Amino acid sequence: MSEQSAQEADSSSAPSSPHTPATSSTKEPPSPRPLTQLGANAYGQTGVKAPWRGVNLGGWLLLEPGPAKALFSRHLLPGGVEATCEWDLMEVLHRDRCVEEIELHRRTYIGKADFEQIRSCGLNAIRLPFGYWTVLGPAAGEPYVGPALEYIDKAVDWAEEYGLQVVLDLHGAPGGESGDAPCGRRQELPKQWQWTDWHFDASLCALDTLAKRYCGRSHVTGIEVCNEPSSSVPTQALCRFYAQAVETIRAAGMEEDRVAIVLPIFQRPKANFAKAWQAFTGGLYKNVAFDFHYYHCFGSQWDGSTLAQQLRAVERHASELRRFPAVVGEWSLALGRAAREGGLLDEETRALFGRLQLEAYSQASHGWFFWNWKDSHSMEWNWQQSFKEGALVGAAPVLPPWDGRGEDPLEEALEPSPPERDICVGDTITLRSYNGYHIALSQCGLTLRSETGHDRSVACRTGRRREAHFTICSHSLAPGSPVLDGSTVRLRTSAGSYLAVDRENGRVSARHFAEDHEDAAAVFITHVVDSGPLRHRGTAYFQSLATLNMVHVDGGLHALWDHCGDWQRFVVEKRSSQPQGTDPQTPQRSPSLLPRALADDLAATPIKLPSLTSKRDSMMWPLPRPIKRARNQVGFEALAPPNPLEADKACPARSRSRSRSRSAASTVCPDSTSEVSFAILSPTE
Repeated sequence: MSEQSAQEADSSSAPSSPHTPATSSTKEPPSPRPLTQLGANAYGQTGVKAPWRGVNLGGWLLLEPGPAKALFSRHLLPGGVEATCEWDLMEVLHRDRCVEEIELHRRTYIGKADFEQIRSCGLNAIRLPFGYWTVLGPAAGEPYVGPALEYIDKAVDWAEEYGLQVVLDLHGAPGGESGDAPCGRRQELPKQWQWTDWHFDASLCALDTLAKRYCGRSHVTGIEVCNEPSSSVPTQALCRFYAQAVETIRAAGMEEDRVAIVLPIFQRPKANFAKAWQAFTGGLYKNVAFDFHYYHCFGSQWDGSTLAQQLRAVERHASELRRFPAVVGEWSLALGRAAREGGLLDEETRALFGRLQLEAYSQASHGWFFWNWKDSHSMEWNWQQSFKEGALVGAAPVLPPWDGRGEDPLEEALEPSPPERDICVGDTITLRSYNGYHIALSQCGLTLRSETGHDRSVACRTGRRREAHFTICSHSLAPGSPVLDGSTVRLRTSAGSYLAVDRENGRVSARHFAEDHEDAAAVFITHVVDSGPLRHRGTAYFQSLATLNMVHVDGGLHALWDHCGDWQRFVVEKRSSQPQGTDPQTPQRSPSLLPRALADDLAATPIKLPSLTSKRDSMMWPLPRPIKRARNQVGFEALAPPNPLEADKACPARSRSRSRSRSAASTVCPDSTSEVSFAILSPTE
């Protein structure tokens, strides 16, 4: 996710709320003391419990489509689509006169047995997300059902029985701390959420109620004042609310030597906010931790990152966690598009990513919580399934050192290069866009593809592997000549057609030309980012000779702008020397990235990995060549934003809806005189 700075404001006020706090919430925080080090309030200096190592119980007391899939799929919105938030689902339940189903869900979704299983996994804590209506009841006119404090009581009782710590998480604040689904209501046009819609007073009332009710429960060792507040909330306003929340909770009986107060920092620079908080409070409050959510799957930046880049980001997380008192309140095994298309088996990728995250997040002063205990979206969001597979147990991989200069040796370890890395005229390549898409020629047209293996539509079966290949041709360079900065090339598809730009509308299509015919529309000037020739895994821009505009992905393939931006770059990957037209359906397995003993275990029992505890089983580098499992090819209905420089605003995968239809698809294969336009395929489950 790209982080954004919130607009600063010296003062702020929220509209009056339907609830009145039991304690005064309008007083200003006390005068700050002299500045202290930001990390001075580390958990170990004031807390009496071990740092949290736990899971979220999302989807129980605040409904989200991933965890509560069964409930959402049974009650559809008009038009037969699933709701994306609890508000919309409750409106459907009221319409269908079956509101009692929410009570049934609360009684059955999580039970005492879950707490026993959580403990048996070696975990010591749960993070319990709930909406404010669970504490105070809904405001007038809201469809929520509450209060339902008896279920929080049950959770605390069961946690005490099995020796688990509890972090109470006010996941949905009155009025919403954002306009996104995780706070209970997704508010888009025409009713666009504004930060002043957040009722701070009512939020303090809910926190006061919680603190007074559970201050005497020894296993309640944390309380989170909200979840993922919008970056549009001014920093000063957020600091003021956080300070008032700390004052309210401490005054209600939750003492600093026993209960940590968790303050989320979301989609804003962490160091900047920590500095603002320090200046606002002067280091007055003890046993306060920031909450960081580390997701690696939302937005173009993560979609375009390779597995090696993702793993390096985890290393940076560890460094960041050493700077602040913090808890990683949410993380998962979900990865962006490019990382999922690497050379490893899915289970190997999850093991590398999961174990490295566990090692990194152990640096957090207050611990971590995986999202989620159970989830219907995929294994990457489900602790139970991932733990059973072995992705969340065992030794962390030891990554090769890298100083940030030149190519990361981790890239080579995970995806060994071909013997000759220079890309030359006559070579076969693939083109990966900034957001992880590969350009491919489908049976009936050009498309953007992604190799997640979930799409089963007829037009996107395994035969599309070679259809993502392009051969570099040139009339100005001899065969075998390296492609340099400024070289003019043509890109020939596996069907013998060439990519070409329409001079009128900038659309890129595939056209058939004679070998000796060179139309400027099918010629591209190559701009190599690094010095020297274009090499395997190198980055380049392709500029149309006909229009002098750069090729880019934007709901298809176009050449509309004459300047270079990150959203127009392509990673060029050299494929094997296998002749075009061949398409092996089941390539031979080459040695796995994992140690041989573990690879053998994987082949024998693919659903369960042994714990890596011995020196023999630890993942060291360099390693043997990884393998690529045969997968079906797939495209996603996920267009580049109108302004590709703007951060993506995708919903979290735990609440993402998926379409089963194919859009912009042709049913007739083009003949040699027609153009083949770009389309985008919708994923299927």
